[in-house]
Amino acid sequence: RGCAMQGKAEAAVAAFVAPAIESDEDLQSLYNWVDEVQLSRPKRNISRDFADGVLFAEIVNGFFPRIVEMHNYSAANSHSQKMYNWNTLNGKVLKKLGYQIHQQDLDDIIKAAPGAVERVLNVLKDRVEAAQRGDIQVGRPSASAAPRASSHQAAPAPAQ
Repeated sequence: RGCAMQGKAEAAVAAFVAPAIESDEDLQSLYNWVDEVQLSRPKRNISRDFADGVLFAEIVNGFFPRIVEMHNYSAANSHSQKMYNWNTLNGKVLKKLGYQIHQQDLDDIIKAAPGAVERVLNVLKDRVEAAQRGDIQVGRPSASAAPRASSHQAAPAPAQ
């Protein structure tokens, strides 16, 4: 049993505990980055506000609208609904960015542990910036297939 589970984990995108934010400047830069995205509700206490995953999904949606289906996420107070939202994010969205949130980070975020969501947001920020630079491909099959299809169609046209 343990071996089968281990094989599945190895096939998935690796999850790691998000590293600590190193300086106050880095933390302020992260807060400024979060403020760039219009969110559905005001941020009052970032740990509590992000605990249900909805605002995190909105941030991902702000940068990659094609990979997030916002109807999958609902505001939640219960631990089980919060975990459902985060597991949906991990399974349907973040893996397309080559990232999975570690279970320990999920537990800390859902409990609104101070600093937890900032660490995970900082990893997301790094992934977004890497995608914007072209260092990673975001899992959008329809978007990446379109340019190839048009270039394949353009080559045979002059031969006719």
